[in-house]
Amino acid sequence: MPFGLKNAGATYQRLVNRIFARQIGENMEVYVDDMLTKSTTAEKHTEDLKETFDALRKYQMKLNPSKCVFGVPSGRFLGFQVHQRGIEVNPEKIKALEGMASPKTLKDVQRLTDASRRSIGL
Repeated sequence: MPFGLKNAGATYQRLVNRIFARQIGENMEVYVDDMLTKSTTAEKHTEDLKETFDALRKYQMKLNPSKCVFGVPSGRFLGFQVHQRGIEVNPEKIKALEGMASPKTLKDVQRLTDASRRSIGL
């Protein structure tokens, strides 16, 4: 499916949501063309991958081998750091917030809220 078409992304997302409906939230997360199969043990991971590959085969979907990574203990998914302990914010994404000084005056707070409103388009 060419992703340049209008609504192609939403159509594809509905497709993968249906294909992986049993797995999403349990042992898999899917966002458009990013797929993550997650498991707590190596043995369980083999079973979970088999289930994922069976679904892909059933619907004749293909993966790009150059974008696939298997058996990693942690990695980035949609801007988050995913590992065995769970999901954390990617430290690179919050670097600016960590280095920011706390507002000391009412005017500092007003500047901060005005800047955040502008950044989200309000």
